[in-house]
Amino acid sequence: MIGMGRLLFELGERLQGKAHLQFITAGWERSIRIVVDDSPSQWQLTIAKGVASWDVWTEEQPADLIIRGAEKQMQMLFGGDELVYVLAKEKVHIAGPLRDQLKLDAILRLTCR
Repeated sequence: MIGMGRLLFELGERLQGKAHLQFITAGWERSIRIVVDDSPSQWQLTIAKGVASWDVWTEEQPADLIIRGAEKQMQMLFGGDELVYVLAKEKVHIAGPLRDQLKLDAILRLTCR
């Protein structure tokens, strides 16, 4: 299985590789907490100025959105395959402002291969 760090790194590369997504991410700077239910690890994905970066989440860091689900669903969500993404999206729980949820959905869909 591919680790979450690797998946988030690849997401960042796909986002940077698609110049047309700059208008979607412009002015949208968010911190997304990723909670993997069947793993002790939690991650933080930060999207700012068209760049996605990631790190291990710590209690002190605030989050604009929280994504919670099993490791398998997270791999499907961030893996870059649009059909698999659609299936995974129905199985994870995303909490936060609806506008931010929709923006994240657009970014994840448009960064699929």
